[in-house]
Amino acid sequence: MHPLPKDSFMDSLRDPVVRDLAWVIGSPGLLDETWPAYAGRVVDDVWCRAQFKTGFQWLAELDNTPHSLHDFIAQRPTRRLGQYFESLIAFWLAHITDTQIIATNLQVQNEQRTVGEYDFLFCDADGDICHWETAVKFYLQAQPLSEQQAFIGLAVRDRLDIKLNRVFQHQLELGHTPAGRAALPQGVVLKKTQAFIKGYLFYPVTQAGNFFNSVTPIPGVSDNHLSGWWMRHPVGSLLQTTVDSCWTILPRLRFLAPVRLDAEASVMRQNEICAALDAHFAVLDEPVQVIELQRNMDNSWREVTRGFVVCSKWPDINS
Repeated sequence: MHPLPKDSFMDSLRDPVVRDLAWVIGSPGLLDETWPAYAGRVVDDVWCRAQFKTGFQWLAELDNTPHSLHDFIAQRPTRRLGQYFESLIAFWLAHITDTQIIATNLQVQNEQRTVGEYDFLFCDADGDICHWETAVKFYLQAQPLSEQQAFIGLAVRDRLDIKLNRVFQHQLELGHTPAGRAALPQGVVLKKTQAFIKGYLFYPVTQAGNFFNSVTPIPGVSDNHLSGWWMRHPVGSLLQTTVDSCWTILPRLRFLAPVRLDAEASVMRQNEICAALDAHFAVLDEPVQVIELQRNMDNSWREVTRGFVVCSKWPDINS
């Protein structure tokens, strides 16, 4: 498993939504932008990190007075993580110097049937019209294969290879179709079409407490992708980095940035997290994301690992 990246600036931010915004901008992407099939069609990490560093002062000011960001998100209420992710991107793009958003979620119709949509159309600082397809994804390795098809989404129907095939073979090709061109605002000619895809891959954890992950790179996946572990319920204990670790359970809209909690926050010990998982799976089959926490020098709690606990039947949850 790749260790959680250390970022002193990210670590300095306290507001959870501002931290999520910073994560959207500066976290490593899931895709390998040098993979031949994706070359030139992925928003690369170098550009994102440059934007992240350029935005340090802006993000720090937002962290002190986050009302504008909170209001922006509140105007777009959702329970879906993907829509929250898109709202953060929209707020970010609107604040990049010399960047103008042209449209978001612009539907493409063909004979009164929706065949797709442009997630983001904007004019960048170079004057180029850009089309971004965006997604934040969490996939679990369900087979011991270093291939995209081995990674399954939490809802099981979703799979990494299927998602990426749709992004690159359909969504990013919309601008080259008659219906896609007809949907563009008058005078708009696309110059760049790129995927902006972030998230985590989660690998099975063995009974010995070691992470299973083939050393062979996964085709099309960045070597720097964020990752965690997963295991099936029931669990006698969770893998701990130290004996002093504590735990928290994340709601879906808090899946993005590394967790930081105040010193007084309510956290769980090993026996408490296991009891909470037992109570959850007694009535539900939905996976639970859990965060291992350790005390920082200022006594606050910081994330050190994250993982999913899934039901005993996963991925055959309908059997």
